[in-house]
Amino acid sequence: MTKYYVGNFINTTIKNEGDRREWAVCAYYGITRTTHDSKAYNKASDVDTGSKRISVKSSQCTLMSGSLCRGCTTFEGIWRRYRKQTHSEYTAYVTEDFFVYEMDMNEFSKFVHEFGRLGHESTSKGGELKMRVLKESKKMVKWLEERV
Repeated sequence: MTKYYVGNFINTTIKNEGDRREWAVCAYYGITRTTHDSKAYNKASDVDTGSKRISVKSSQCTLMSGSLCRGCTTFEGIWRRYRKQTHSEYTAYVTEDFFVYEMDMNEFSKFVHEFGRLGHESTSKGGELKMRVLKESKKMVKWLEERV
């Protein structure tokens, strides 16, 4: 796991906090974003440098939409589907303070198993089962720091 800071790349015009973090990681890698990236996790990565494919996550993120979890009824089932189908090789977890903990899929698996929980999409989106990472906490940041 590696750690770096992307706070100096913050675009203050972006209102969505998840997008702000994703765009900051993109800028760190020299990628300029001008529109929201809405590509599916199994088709593209949030950051694609040509030699590195990275999914960007932050506090209370989901691994994938509930509709893509259809048929999975357990935490492990959702994790296995995500791991098998994700386009990314790495995950960058961006803290509330814009520090990035970049991890490979084995490290991300440990993170998800420690801080992931089952949840559901809203009823207006079908109510499907999905996996969500907990809200960022001191315990989570301490856990990440211990693995850098």
